[in-house]
Amino acid sequence: GPSVSDPRTGEIIESDIIWYHNHLRSYRNRYLLETGAANPKARTLNTPEEEIGEMMRRVIAHEVGHALGLPHNMKASSAYPVDSLRSGTFTQKMGIAATIMDYARYNYIAQPGDENIRFVRQMGPYDDYAIEWGYRYFGKSPEEEKEILEKFVDERSLDPVYMFGSYGDPDSQTENIGDDPIRASSYGLSNLKIVGRNLDDWVLDEGDPYNDLGELYGEFLGVYRRYVYHVLNIVGGVHETRRNKGQEGPTYQSVPAARQLAAMDFLKSNLWETQGWLMEPSMVSNFSNEGALPRFISLQGRALNTLLSTSRLNRMLSSYESLMGSGLSPAGMLSKLHIDLVESVPNPDVAERALQKAYVMKLKSMLKDEDLASEWKGLALDYLNKSEKQMTKKAKGSEGELAAHYKFCLFMIRDENKK
Repeated sequence: GPSVSDPRTGEIIESDIIWYHNHLRSYRNRYLLETGAANPKARTLNTPEEEIGEMMRRVIAHEVGHALGLPHNMKASSAYPVDSLRSGTFTQKMGIAATIMDYARYNYIAQPGDENIRFVRQMGPYDDYAIEWGYRYFGKSPEEEKEILEKFVDERSLDPVYMFGSYGDPDSQTENIGDDPIRASSYGLSNLKIVGRNLDDWVLDEGDPYNDLGELYGEFLGVYRRYVYHVLNIVGGVHETRRNKGQEGPTYQSVPAARQLAAMDFLKSNLWETQGWLMEPSMVSNFSNEGALPRFISLQGRALNTLLSTSRLNRMLSSYESLMGSGLSPAGMLSKLHIDLVESVPNPDVAERALQKAYVMKLKSMLKDEDLASEWKGLALDYLNKSEKQMTKKAKGSEGELAAHYKFCLFMIRDENKK
């Protein structure tokens, strides 16, 4: 939905909307994976015309919004309470996000047994608000109109329904819905497990090849990844609430430490611990000759690197030291991560062993990272030393592949020349 505007006046001179050839396939697949547990209409690859038509109308409405000059507003999907998205009365009236201009496509929160739920996005109160601000004719002078519009915004700007946000705030994420990513993702994962158990029966008839199942499995992992990353982004997060002078509270505020630790508890249970349900052999054996373990290990490794990325760590240190909000300290974050990845895992399986190796390698790379704040390097060295002591003890008390694993971790820790 690109458009060209006159920079002198803001007048939109030209705009167009492009619909690419396989967009319906993408929407069909995600509709099944994200809503199928609670939505019988989604349990098929032959999505009913009424359902796919509604999705098309909403995608086009989003692009018409761009054609009219509206930007994305990723904060709008966090305006509604999580439990309200399980209410038929609420979702039929309000939709699943406050604007069509968010990336909030489906209601993955509603659970089996919830009734009369709206599962597809629709236009919301923020859209009426934005169009009125941009297009209402007042018949006033520019100076008078500016004063009217400023009051119009200030009266609503601290109401979550009318807030605007871009990327970076845990409440301004793409593809999420609800005001609590931890609860929302917990509901989403509960639904995804149901879909995984039934996917074969829902999409294949007797005699069908397994090609579609293989395609859906790739997107199945993608949905899982989105849910866990919605929570991962709470760690080191900073909330943005756009305020003018005179409106109470700061614009930027660290996510409270207790909230960040709750997010890390979620990651331990739903990411760091091996998720066998994602790699069910009875499903994977039908479309892959190498299984699914490498894909899950890769997903874990990428998540660990994201959590410990230089930009995130530097931002976390700075926000902890210089922003309001009582955020989680760098030492507190690394302590919790070390416990979850090493100390509390007495007999790591293959995926957990790979994750421990990735953790050791990441700590070593932090020591050599010229862009990383020196505070983190001291902590990384401290936890490398702790890992060495703990793994030395574990190696002596282990046998077979477990002992080999700990010995290799010790080799990596002690090999000062390893790149």
